[in-house]
Amino acid sequence: MINRKSGPAINKIENLLIPDYEIYTLPNGIKVCEVNSGSQDIIKFEIFHKAGRAMEDHHLAGRAVSSLIKDGTTTRNSAELSEAIDYFGASIKSASNMDYSYSTLYSLTKHFGSVIPVLHDMYYHPLFPEDETEKFKNLNIQKLREELSKNEVLAYRKITEEIYGTTHPYGYNSTEADYTSLTSDMLKDHFQNYYGSDNCHIFISGRITDELRKVTADLFGSEHKISKKKSYAHISSDVLGRKINITTKNEHQCALKTGRHLFNKNHPDHAAFFLLNVVFGGYFGSRLMMSIREEKGYTYDISSNMDQYLYDGCFYISTEADPGYIEPILNEVHHQMDLLCQEKIRDKELDMVRNYLMGTFLNMLDGPMNISSVVKSMILTDKRPEDFIAFSQELIQMPKERIMEVAQKYFNPKDFIEVIVSPV
Repeated sequence: MINRKSGPAINKIENLLIPDYEIYTLPNGIKVCEVNSGSQDIIKFEIFHKAGRAMEDHHLAGRAVSSLIKDGTTTRNSAELSEAIDYFGASIKSASNMDYSYSTLYSLTKHFGSVIPVLHDMYYHPLFPEDETEKFKNLNIQKLREELSKNEVLAYRKITEEIYGTTHPYGYNSTEADYTSLTSDMLKDHFQNYYGSDNCHIFISGRITDELRKVTADLFGSEHKISKKKSYAHISSDVLGRKINITTKNEHQCALKTGRHLFNKNHPDHAAFFLLNVVFGGYFGSRLMMSIREEKGYTYDISSNMDQYLYDGCFYISTEADPGYIEPILNEVHHQMDLLCQEKIRDKELDMVRNYLMGTFLNMLDGPMNISSVVKSMILTDKRPEDFIAFSQELIQMPKERIMEVAQKYFNPKDFIEVIVSPV
């Protein structure tokens, strides 16, 4: 008989395995990564260019190009592009981030040969028409006004601006003037300069056929296009220990963000700080959640986050609360930092975090499209896919002394920028 008074045994996940994948290069230099597996005849096709914020010559050019690339080519207008995709039950989404601009195509394998020419048309014959550019500007100005009515958004914009600087690609904030100043010619220049075959990666996952490989190589592998080179400008010095208070008429709650400059994923302290962050505020059972939410009831949600980009990164704690609870929350945040600096993490707590992370990683490797996402995240940060396995093993074997060491190095409240956005 099953004993329902005791839970099932916890089995530790000791090792992870990245299933088979293949990386090769097309004749024009485009790197292709395939994850050929799965039980469904579905394809995810992603195309990435190093053409995000870090490569911009004009503010918001990267975001605008990635949005408008699907709104008209020399052969099809936006409605015709959409119809050509929708007819086959496929979908294309385009976006950009700090480092990359990208598009993702989902299609049934049997229809891939019919829809991939549409994506090719978008990337090789974009038009960036004036009327669509104006629509993009007006729509995003309205979205910006709505976002600026949220104290949490204002706090995030301010702290990243303080960490990186107002002119830095990772730190500048979009404004109405930035959108207004965009022109169709700026977008064409950004596309021409930074959408090259030499800075492009393609990721394909699902049920991949030889015919699919051939049509990909025929369409994307023939044209050579060299992109403009632009070096990343590192911040000159860290801004430390600033306290900033902003008042608004937006909401009833205060938004709090406190944090500091950090590093990218290739830093030697990355793994230890990653583990430290999860313990501190990186999941629901973290110390910040257990103390500030569960025990003291100061806020509904609080977390700590690592924002890591290709060249740089930052760390910050976020919450929203009643104005009267902000000071006690800050005191407890600093107290929990101090505990991690002064005391080794208990074995039971550290085992829980490691089990949580390994379970999360295992889920990330479930299915071809998830596997492709893991491989992609490694390749786009200048790592090998095998480095993901090495990273997971490093987390399992990380000594408690090493975690305490990085806490002592980075958890000094005097180094933190503190932003509080309060209602009037």
